[in-house]
Amino acid sequence: MIRNLLLTFGLILTTGLLLQAQQGALQGKVIDKDTKEPIPFANIILDNNGTQVGGTTSDFDGNYSIKPIPPGKYDLKATYVGYKTVISQGIPIAADKIRFHDILMTSTSETLEEFEVLEYSVPLISKDETATGASITSEEIAKMPNRNANAVATTVGGVFSQDGERGSVRGARGDATAMFIDGIRVIGNSSVPQSAIEQVDVVLSGVPAQYGDVTSGIINVTTKGPSRTFGAGIELESSEFLDDFGSNRLGFNLMGPLIKGKKKNGTSVLGFFIAGDVNFHKDGRPSAIGHHYAKDDVLQNLEQNPLRPVGPGQSGTYVNGEFLRMDDLQHVNTSKNTSNYNANIIGNINIRTTETINLTMVVAIIQVIAMILVMEEVC
Repeated sequence: MIRNLLLTFGLILTTGLLLQAQQGALQGKVIDKDTKEPIPFANIILDNNGTQVGGTTSDFDGNYSIKPIPPGKYDLKATYVGYKTVISQGIPIAADKIRFHDILMTSTSETLEEFEVLEYSVPLISKDETATGASITSEEIAKMPNRNANAVATTVGGVFSQDGERGSVRGARGDATAMFIDGIRVIGNSSVPQSAIEQVDVVLSGVPAQYGDVTSGIINVTTKGPSRTFGAGIELESSEFLDDFGSNRLGFNLMGPLIKGKKKNGTSVLGFFIAGDVNFHKDGRPSAIGHHYAKDDVLQNLEQNPLRPVGPGQSGTYVNGEFLRMDDLQHVNTSKNTSNYNANIIGNINIRTTETINLTMVVAIIQVIAMILVMEEVC
């Protein structure tokens, strides 16, 4: 018996520089809560994890507009002399869409340190809904059983699901669907660690002109970015004690600033984010009905006596393996020699060049796949 060890190892290293991804916008009006009059020249700041993303002032009619904004969830802070500071938390910004939000401020005759914090409520009707599809945020993704980008896209009507993975979109062929990661079109491997996904936008019709001629649909994945403070997370999934297939996943993420601004509680001038998934599957080809294998003593006998003579007065031999019965076999739930490892890591560095311009460098997308197969030969 000869035991051969076959190791397959694949490494993909992709480095890219992202100058401008699919962006959203935020518009609205600053209004006096009591008189309903517009408030001109109010200061407005858009914040994400302590990092200022953008800012503006309202015009003479109280209108304001902030753009471009990377997709994600943001906090909006409005200040004005003689009014309480208002902070609107959790405003979702989707790619290539305008989010409308009016700010209601309460006047006061005294200068107070207290401010009003309001939770953003999603409106029933979106004024900028020019395309059909959906945007799935990281909070919604965290509640899903399967959270890779393609599996998340299958939760949108019009995207066909096949064995938990994305199939056709609107009935078109697979190559008719365009996949974008942080604004860069991806051809081939589109795997993104689950803990790195900030938002998944699916566009089925009314495709914006910037995408070009797309006959099926758009799946746009936005990854998370750095924050002003250090943060980390870890997630462990395992089926070791629930079934025989041994499916295990370790997810992690780490973010924080490398260089901070000079001001107190200043924004991150240079920040980083890294996330990854490490998976191990003891059974790489799970079966609902299991498999049959020869018992150890039967296999040993076949190795020692692989052939038998045909019979008296005849020439030739028979293969003993052809005479096996069900009593010679054992039933197991897992398939042998199919265990595999894979790791997927993504990282980016965010550089804040001015108050309104951020440069994001995708440092690396690494996918490592290792399969260990043990094959036996009978000599």
